[in-house]
Amino acid sequence: MTEQATIQMNQPPSRHDTGTRVWERVWKHVPDAEKDNAALTREREGPRWACIVDAIESTFGGLEGLRTVELGSGRADLSVLLAERGAKVTLVDQSDKALDLARERFDRLGLPAEYREGDLLNPSRLIDEQFDVSLSYGVIEHFKHDARTQTIKTHHDVLRPGGLAVIGVPNSRCPQYRVWKAYLELRGWWPYGMEIPYSRRELLRRAEEVGFVKSRVPCTGFWQAIGDQWGRSILGRGPDWSQKKSMLDPWLGFSLLFLGWRANESSRG
Repeated sequence: MTEQATIQMNQPPSRHDTGTRVWERVWKHVPDAEKDNAALTREREGPRWACIVDAIESTFGGLEGLRTVELGSGRADLSVLLAERGAKVTLVDQSDKALDLARERFDRLGLPAEYREGDLLNPSRLIDEQFDVSLSYGVIEHFKHDARTQTIKTHHDVLRPGGLAVIGVPNSRCPQYRVWKAYLELRGWWPYGMEIPYSRRELLRRAEEVGFVKSRVPCTGFWQAIGDQWGRSILGRGPDWSQKKSMLDPWLGFSLLFLGWRANESSRG
């Protein structure tokens, strides 16, 4: 989740927890309107959103009118930005609490959205629909073994032919993130349960297995990880380096962004 670094670290030990228990605790820490607007501005002006917009515009020509679905949406940072640009957004989460919070947020911002309860591992209620863009951020790293492939498959299967999947995950090669996570786990402060970061190789391998015909994985956030995770999260204050770029981003940045395209009908067979 894009809000992870701002959550107070006063949770009980939960590194092995999974499912709704973890997120019920996380959703207790919702920012007020001023902080929420600042977080959205930060995301809107950051390199990750710029990369997403570039991929969508190069695929479809624009965002206006696109049908998008955010899987494991939470409060749906990315869908807010998509809705601002005229996309028709659908939010899917297994947590009623998360969907209620998302609805409050969208209502406050005057943005339309559809809300559905659903499970990434049981997507039968979604498969009969086809979206232009499927996306998630901070979700699929909370699964293990074959479920990791299934979550990516769900992103693929809800797309129309030629559609685009956008999946953000933490980078297993980011040293700042790995040390930060280990430190919080050691102190009993880690609030996100089981979280297994991805390598670029694993993302591409699993994506190929489920049928993506074209994919790439840019990476951002080398300096942002230091400012957010060590400064703002551990020390309670720190620089905002979300816009700061580094030559190390492609290898040691915090955020891997999988971009995958489903085959067009004409390319099947």
